[in-house]
Amino acid sequence: MADIDRNELILGVARATGLHRNQAERLVQEFETVFARPFDERLLALRMKDVIKNKNPYLYRASGIRTCEDLVRRVLQDYVSASVEGYFGKFFEAVARMVSGGVKPVGGGEVDLDVRIGEVAHLYVIKSGAKGFNSSSYDKAKRDLNSAERRLRQDRVRTEKKIAFAYGRKKTTFEDGIERLSSQKFWAEVSGDADFYDKLLNACELLAPLYTADMQAPYERLLREAHELFCAGDEIDWDRILKLVSG
Repeated sequence: MADIDRNELILGVARATGLHRNQAERLVQEFETVFARPFDERLLALRMKDVIKNKNPYLYRASGIRTCEDLVRRVLQDYVSASVEGYFGKFFEAVARMVSGGVKPVGGGEVDLDVRIGEVAHLYVIKSGAKGFNSSSYDKAKRDLNSAERRLRQDRVRTEKKIAFAYGRKKTTFEDGIERLSSQKFWAEVSGDADFYDKLLNACELLAPLYTADMQAPYERLLREAHELFCAGDEIDWDRILKLVSG
């Protein structure tokens, strides 16, 4: 991890977001504990045999990959691209709970946030972005929101059901009793600040030194394992890769 002045970092995040110092400190902690550290640990635990068996060797060979080093670099890059979004989504959820004062309902399935305003429970399913949010995703979110609503109704608590997108150009709409919130409206609603979506982006630049994922260490270990499994020198034995993938 780069040397950083943690107090200065927290103050910088407070200035960028308009949050109080204790809130900025919590935001920094959430970034570390739900995103940067778990993702770093996951990278360090990667094993080539586990990663390569889920990849497409035909696509890799058609892409012109010729050397073992290039293959390992591509495999690692593809893994990071496919998995980092899920880890960062947990950070979005943590920030939303922190700035709103809400909680994650126990046993709420995909319901990530319950914010009480007066006698009304505002229930949110939070999605990072609209990409990949299809009819199946919507049906699952709808079922979980309706289930949470039924439980709260037993306690005579009124609800408002929402699906929120943390980023992207999704417009705010209303359907089936569920409001789908654009990223700007979502962050404004939970933070009380119409510009918070922009301020959070600026804060992420300050948080970059805490993103400790070291690509070199996982790359070197995966390269060693690749030589043991399917590489001789710099030559790739594609038949051995196919055996690992397809049996």
